[in-house]
Amino acid sequence: MNDDVTKKASTIVDIARKANVTNITVSRAFAHPELVKKETRERIYAIAKELDYKPNLFARSLKSNDSKIIGVVSDSTYNRVYADVIKRLCLESDKKGYSVMMFETNGNEEAEQRAINALVSYKASGIVLSVVNDAKHYNPGYLDIVKAQNIPLVLLDRDIYDKSLPGVFLNNVELGIKAGQYLSSLKDIESMVVISGPKDSMISINRLEGIKKVFDLSKIKYDVCYTSYNYDGARSDVYEYLKNLGYIPSIAVGLNGPMMLATIGASRRLGIHRSMRYFSFDEVPFAKDFGYSVPCVYNSADEWGDEITKLLFSLINSNNDFASFDRVYIYGKLII
Repeated sequence: MNDDVTKKASTIVDIARKANVTNITVSRAFAHPELVKKETRERIYAIAKELDYKPNLFARSLKSNDSKIIGVVSDSTYNRVYADVIKRLCLESDKKGYSVMMFETNGNEEAEQRAINALVSYKASGIVLSVVNDAKHYNPGYLDIVKAQNIPLVLLDRDIYDKSLPGVFLNNVELGIKAGQYLSSLKDIESMVVISGPKDSMISINRLEGIKKVFDLSKIKYDVCYTSYNYDGARSDVYEYLKNLGYIPSIAVGLNGPMMLATIGASRRLGIHRSMRYFSFDEVPFAKDFGYSVPCVYNSADEWGDEITKLLFSLINSNNDFASFDRVYIYGKLII
């Protein structure tokens, strides 16, 4: 009889016994790694790999590294750029015989953790991840699980500080400089409101830094509205902010397309849209359907999707450590 059929699957009890910890500690290391000491986590993951432990029954039916599943974990697929990048990845994955499994976290760290756990349990061949939080303090514990299982992981757009993980990113300072150069060329700009992501977001910080390198904000009235990157979160925040701002800004600068769309909607509801100009990072989704042509710093979704796909499958085909590959940067162009 085939040994693979008769061999008993490893359990958390086996891992706990070998690691000299409780069953609960092993379970927690996979479900909530942030609650387990790093040294203990690493010992558990090493033993799990040694015993070929699969976290659920579905995964036990899969051959190691042969699931043909690509996982995409994203804050929001409403972002048109993300949607186009993911579509490109799906098309290329299908050509290579892989299926893409989507998870939308909607800014929820626990949802992100569950998504990664699911992909690990399904023995995903690779993961594309746009994290919920790109602040310096964000250090998700699930990275240790992914590394222990040797699953290739590629970051999309949002970086995890000080990890040097492979990924495809925008050069956000350079994008800010392009935006600042455009803003400097405008006449009669007396005031500006920047619609930004969270205050500690490195994307927001770098884009604002780029603007300030070439555009002297001290010469105008200048405010920042901090909100979420997705449309649903920004919609009410921006409305309330503009409603209570106390003046009508000459121009609103949205640090991504969905936030800019929320700003246009809010200004229309307040009846101030004819008194404002708009500028966006990324194209504003559906803006032209409503008669708006918004100048922007444009980033090619096709280029982004091609780079993500190329990097991910290079990792999948290499069988090397997932942290040993490139970090690719895309430079946008100004569209007026």
